[in-house]
Amino acid sequence: MSYLSILGKSIYYEEYGIGKAPTLVYIHGGPGESCLTYTYQAQKLGETFHVISFDQYGVFRSDAVDNEPLDVRTLVNMLEQMRSSLGIERWIPLGHSIGGMFALVYAHTYQDSIDGVIYDCPMWSALHTAKAIAEATLPCLEENGRSDQIKLCNEILNTDLSPRKAFEKSLKIDMDETVQRYCHAIETSRYNDYINAYIPDPMVAEDCWGKYIAFTEKLFEAEDFYINYLPYLAEISKPQLLIVGEYDMTCGKYEQKWFEKNAPAGKSEVIADCAHLTWFEQPEKYTDIIKTMLSSFIV
Repeated sequence: MSYLSILGKSIYYEEYGIGKAPTLVYIHGGPGESCLTYTYQAQKLGETFHVISFDQYGVFRSDAVDNEPLDVRTLVNMLEQMRSSLGIERWIPLGHSIGGMFALVYAHTYQDSIDGVIYDCPMWSALHTAKAIAEATLPCLEENGRSDQIKLCNEILNTDLSPRKAFEKSLKIDMDETVQRYCHAIETSRYNDYINAYIPDPMVAEDCWGKYIAFTEKLFEAEDFYINYLPYLAEISKPQLLIVGEYDMTCGKYEQKWFEKNAPAGKSEVIADCAHLTWFEQPEKYTDIIKTMLSSFIV
């Protein structure tokens, strides 16, 4: 196992395709998921490119969060310190889900450190993600007469809630089997089969698995988690690629249209027949899109 000391914290990372170019840095979602589930894609992309994959501070094999506050800006600044410590001149952030927020803030803050940026089903705005989830689930809830849940979705969609309140309400939407099936979510058995087939046993201490709880709680307390980062897209001059699943509930139609209209040098790819886990649901298509686009990112 490889570790870096970043701002006094031990950060676990993996490296594939050493000596190749360009460098892709994978920023996992969750919040708190770890890079473990991305192992197969990191290996596949590492056949052609240099790939860095890591557990964010506070997650799994990296140091647990301490009593200090945790926010988006801290995680973004730690990513830049990682780049410097690894001696990489420029790289291409690839952020999945909440990792897409970190990728956007990083690309906006450190534009001289990137060749481009890739967003995979990103969360750029807590408010708009909450609305996208409510919009996607409401028809199913109406079909099944779930009056309490219908009221919850309508509050998110039709009342003037703060981003924090809207997001907190979206977490209360009941994603039972009926809703998951309606929204094309991955079946648990299929996901478990993938994990068993492609993800190696990390052989870690038992306490690694629960670190994400404190990480998530602190991140949800941070004020900058609830900022609408969509305007940042218009201020990034380097190439930007948006990958989104056809049925994704995190990056909704509003965000997709905003990107298409406002992101300079922005390109988007909608992957059919999948939802939020594009890299798992359509792995070959996912890899091909990234391989095709990376050749245009080098300046």
